[in-house]
Amino acid sequence: MSVAPALPLPPPLLDNLGAAQLPVTLVRGQGARVFDDAGRAYWDFYGGHAVTMLGQGHPRWVAAIAAQAAKLSFCTTMTPTPVRDRAATALCAFTGMDVAFFVNSGAEANEAALKIARKATGRPVVVSMVKGFHGRTMGALGVTYKYRDQHEPAHGDVRFVPFGDIQALRDAMGPDVAAVMLEPVQGIAGIVEPPPGYLAAVEAACRQEGALLICDEVQSGIGRAGWPLLSMKEGVRPDIATVGKGLGGGFPVAATLMTEAVAATVQPGEHGTTFGGGPLACAAVEATLNILRDEGLVGRAARLGELLKLELSKIEGVNEVRGGGVWLGLVLDRPAKPIQMALLERGFMCGTSGDPNVLRLCPPAVLPESAIGALAASLQAVLA
Repeated sequence: MSVAPALPLPPPLLDNLGAAQLPVTLVRGQGARVFDDAGRAYWDFYGGHAVTMLGQGHPRWVAAIAAQAAKLSFCTTMTPTPVRDRAATALCAFTGMDVAFFVNSGAEANEAALKIARKATGRPVVVSMVKGFHGRTMGALGVTYKYRDQHEPAHGDVRFVPFGDIQALRDAMGPDVAAVMLEPVQGIAGIVEPPPGYLAAVEAACRQEGALLICDEVQSGIGRAGWPLLSMKEGVRPDIATVGKGLGGGFPVAATLMTEAVAATVQPGEHGTTFGGGPLACAAVEATLNILRDEGLVGRAARLGELLKLELSKIEGVNEVRGGGVWLGLVLDRPAKPIQMALLERGFMCGTSGDPNVLRLCPPAVLPESAIGALAASLQAVLA
């Protein structure tokens, strides 16, 4: 009797496809702190890639998801559900947009935005930004400056212009441009801010050429930068905005938001997603937005940002503090990675960015003010 040869063991799990990980194993969290498997606590100044605006385990958020799971755990968008209607209404009211299409991730939201813009205008070209980031799926890679060359052919016709250079953008415009897609502030690049008035000038250029403005607010939106959408700070209303990250308080969910005029160009069946707009995700969205409103966390994020800037800009070795709210980039006079690891040893979890000298801070809006002083003291010590 023959015996089949033993199959090789599967490879170990590749978290984030082999991306570098911090040398700690997290097992639980509470508020603005997370704990490893040895019981050590860390102040979470990274917020899970700018996700956890509410911190860990907010009781109202936990209760909302548990209640929805007991009531209706899943159905697709094939049928209406009250929780989805409530979540969409709350999200549009919060952001000032007209229509919400729920998906599962920021990259998926950006894919939908690109499809909608090209179809709505009948034009092929999207103007995007050097060093911008919009996701790693194929369509999103087309407008993402980094990584796209590793996955040719890029999807769609894209022109890249320097971020913040309004004349370069105007030169790239034309009757073939469907949309300009950009982050109001570039997050992955290192919280890179454009000159004052830039976003409003981009909007004006889009209106002049009949192109749509797509604001990728996956990181900057939902209160992270101290505004419901950061584009509001410039008095700009995009035709399409994408949100994710903090939208579900840690539950995987994102959305493509649009004006009524843009939404009117979309026909049933052109966009769809099995899990997007599921009851649990929508319960998380509704709870998150209610908590942000009831606890004044958008305003608190703005105040925390002011305190962080005030304290951290005093430290020798910090050349600049960019951004606002609980979404900041510390420009150091040296590489940020060793500083990140030194702060981790002292109990502070921070992030890095595409700029090797920028330390990225994205703490939850429930961070106690005392943690800011503690971070400042530790940062001063490790930079000394």
